[in-house]
Amino acid sequence: MFRYSNDPTNVAPGNGPSLDLSVNGDKYFSIDGGQTALFGNTFSNGRYNGTDKQQASHWRDTAGCQIGNGIMDPTFCFGQTGYITGLDLAAYDAMGWNLSTNALTYGTTSTASIYRALAPVPEPTTWAMMIVGFGLVGSAMRRSRKVTTRVRFA
Repeated sequence: MFRYSNDPTNVAPGNGPSLDLSVNGDKYFSIDGGQTALFGNTFSNGRYNGTDKQQASHWRDTAGCQIGNGIMDPTFCFGQTGYITGLDLAAYDAMGWNLSTNALTYGTTSTASIYRALAPVPEPTTWAMMIVGFGLVGSAMRRSRKVTTRVRFA
């Protein structure tokens, strides 16, 4: 897991950061054993006993319909566009996804812009030209002279 806190309850020996799956308190995402809090205290702190009342495996919920911390925001408003952030990419990279993007300098991308970036469907004229081309190649192959070979045994 990558969910850490500074152990305010002093359960773990020492004063350093500890892996923390408990509710409430400030939890943060870290990939170096809790030494560095990536993007601040971004984890939600629990549905029943936590202060933001959301699932502890998601990012901290934002107030109202503001843009959340990432695509793993526990709540979206009706019609709201989700945003993929560097925090999301860092989490997926830590879980084992192979990413070709630097999550620390990523910024945000909306899910709508991902769909706009897809290659468009070819125009009908392109399809028509391709079908006519295949027809011409087929007719040329059919018209070519057939060479027959005979084998004779003496």
